[in-house]
Amino acid sequence: MTTYRVILDDKAIEDIERNARWWAENHSPEQALRWYELAFKAIYSLDTMPTRHGLSPENADFLYELRDLLFGFGSRPSYRAIFTIQEDTVHVLTVHRSAQHTLRAEDIAFDPNE
Repeated sequence: MTTYRVILDDKAIEDIERNARWWAENHSPEQALRWYELAFKAIYSLDTMPTRHGLSPENADFLYELRDLLFGFGSRPSYRAIFTIQEDTVHVLTVHRSAQHTLRAEDIAFDPNE
């Protein structure tokens, strides 16, 4: 079984930190920490079989493949880590609440040729 390297782009890290601050301000610091740890655990699980996750709704609008990792507390995941796979590397581009607007090319700065 192939093991993939998982890289979080700066935007994804900023998104995770912003969401954790929201959890701390609107729920509790303890829940924020739980959410933060859950996010990283879910994202780093992409090191194995990342193609098991479905294509993003925005996939057709991009020149490279986009996939969604859905995660969150409880039975209904309310966050999605949007990623692309380039050879043996998974690039996590951004982390959105599932209810957020549709991702546009200008929302991320990723060049698959770099």
